[in-house]
Amino acid sequence: MRVLTRTNRTKAFGLFAAALAAAGLVPLTAGAADAAPPARPAEAGSCPAAGTVTQWWHSGHDGVDIANDRGTPIHSTGSGTVIASGPASGYGQWIRIRHDDGTVTEYGHMYERLVSVNQRVSSGQLIARMGSEGDSSGNHLHFEAHASTSSTRGMDPVPYLAARGVNLPCTPGGGGGQPGTNFTTWGTSVRVRQDARLNAAVVRTLTGPTPVYVECQKHGDLVNAEGYSNDAWSYIPALGGYITNIYIDDPAAWLPGVREC
Repeated sequence: MRVLTRTNRTKAFGLFAAALAAAGLVPLTAGAADAAPPARPAEAGSCPAAGTVTQWWHSGHDGVDIANDRGTPIHSTGSGTVIASGPASGYGQWIRIRHDDGTVTEYGHMYERLVSVNQRVSSGQLIARMGSEGDSSGNHLHFEAHASTSSTRGMDPVPYLAARGVNLPCTPGGGGGQPGTNFTTWGTSVRVRQDARLNAAVVRTLTGPTPVYVECQKHGDLVNAEGYSNDAWSYIPALGGYITNIYIDDPAAWLPGVREC
């Protein structure tokens, strides 16, 4: 039996919470399960490098690894100022760019750097060429995203890039490897599974609202969460798995305009 019960709970709750916050009655905390997602940055991002993602962000890995041939072009993901360019322990060589929104992106293991410290770069500008220097077993780009220059650990680059219109894997000059984001997740600790089954392996966990591109959807295990029941799951290629439609911020249980897998 396919159960597809759902109402427009997040939008209504979000408007109510925002009204209370405006009145000074309650704080509107960023990252809360039903808080409105962050506004899309004014500047669209750029693909850092073409290739195969061989390792995603996780507790022991602060970024993503994109593998390709030696010499593959590496591009800045946004406009900003180069704050580091040179030798670096573990990386062999690295480049760090402070962007106009205060975030920092980091690029490592290249064999050739094409920008210098204090240089102004534009989104999509060629900054280096891929190599295998430092602690590396093959030609690849190690890419990190940081909230600021003072952060010690990189954030998950997938939602960082997705919020700027880039989905991995990608092609420089063409934006993301998939069409632009068409939905946003809601809630925290949202599990992305290999298949539309509750016992399928968890491949990622989203810590907050994330812009995503849903490629297709299918019926799978019935999920009961947040007071809703739904057996529809969305496949998100950039995340490599499925999310129950309960955590896709849309009033419909079966997402409109999305084909069946």
